[in-house]
Amino acid sequence: MELVAALLEDHEEIRSLFDKVAAGPGPRREERFDQLREQLVRHEVAEEAIVRPLTKRYAADGERVAHARVNEESNAEAILKEMEGTEMGSARWDRLFERLHTAVLRHAAKEESVEFPRLQATVDPAELTKRGTMFATAKRLAPTHPHPMTPNSPAATMLLGPVAAVIDRARDAVAKALST
Repeated sequence: MELVAALLEDHEEIRSLFDKVAAGPGPRREERFDQLREQLVRHEVAEEAIVRPLTKRYAADGERVAHARVNEESNAEAILKEMEGTEMGSARWDRLFERLHTAVLRHAAKEESVEFPRLQATVDPAELTKRGTMFATAKRLAPTHPHPMTPNSPAATMLLGPVAAVIDRARDAVAKALST
């Protein structure tokens, strides 16, 4: 799948998951939030590895655009990490969820209105298709929990991401086994 199409598809899925979590309490809310968290983290890690280098290299004012998007991602990751240590359904968790929702929607809007059109205008369509495949692979290998202390750079993502992903999957399996 072409890179920008894959990114837009992810954005729609993330918006849908936010709506499902925001729908309120219920037995599936925690499960839906886990899906949202996993999707957000995997998406952002894959963007850092695949999209940001393209933006820096090809897009008009690419360094500034990529840097701004990384800062937004770091902010969302910090909120996610804080949410993991907060009881779901508490007033504090609900406030953090609203902050996360707002931050992610603003970030996606900036990508969709600034970054993605610049990539489509400057990157060869065959390269965007190749990068779409790379993005899908990076998502599959990405961690499932936020790791805000990990540097947000393509090199750190490629080096530390797989290690974090293994740890996250083990953590997820234990949590699932304990909840059943």
